[in-house]
Amino acid sequence: MFSDVDIAKQKAAEEALKRVLSLKPRILGVGTGSTVDVFIDMLPRFEKELRNVTFVCVSLYSAYRVAQKGFNVSQLSVVSEVDVYVDGADEIDSNMNMIKGGGGASTLEKIVAYASRYKIFIVDYTKLVKRLGEKHSIPVEVLPEALNVVYKKLKELGFEVSIRMVKSGKYGFVVSDTRGVILDVKPSTDFDPKELELILKRIPGVVETGLFVDMADEIIVGYPDRVEVLRRIKT
Repeated sequence: MFSDVDIAKQKAAEEALKRVLSLKPRILGVGTGSTVDVFIDMLPRFEKELRNVTFVCVSLYSAYRVAQKGFNVSQLSVVSEVDVYVDGADEIDSNMNMIKGGGGASTLEKIVAYASRYKIFIVDYTKLVKRLGEKHSIPVEVLPEALNVVYKKLKELGFEVSIRMVKSGKYGFVVSDTRGVILDVKPSTDFDPKELELILKRIPGVVETGLFVDMADEIIVGYPDRVEVLRRIKT
């Protein structure tokens, strides 16, 4: 029995696949997360249309799953531009800004998004918020050598900070595919995402943050009974 959220994810992933096929990418970037997993599971339905597409994935897990479906996966290091990128998000505000990185892959997610000509994000309706930070902390990836320095500085700046820990299977810190340690940061007051991004990135040792500001070209929001598509107005 599928829940309303499961159905919403299915609808968002189906719409994203239609959109991807219409854009006819040669190189398709794929993110990570539960909604992206649904998207990956649907790929074999369009094996013929996607046969000549090269996939670039932001995590070892996503790369493994796409390869297991029989598609061609390439390393990000040999790609300079991606035609279309599909990923999920943890929170999305009314300005289409996002918090990402719940899966610990925000650095590679942001690199692939930056390299992509067109960026599509797929979410279920529960990910929509009035302001970022309502439900999730902001992931901040730091160099292991700078962990204590960055942690101390964030506390001095008034943030609530915790080091993300592995919940099962391994004892210790969550370490990203790029070897960074993940700090979960919660501002004590309302914040401007663009300004906060600059503050965090100024701290030496911070590799990347999970704030995705002005990056989405299109956000596909799944509901149990429909799909809504948000598009950025080009200025």
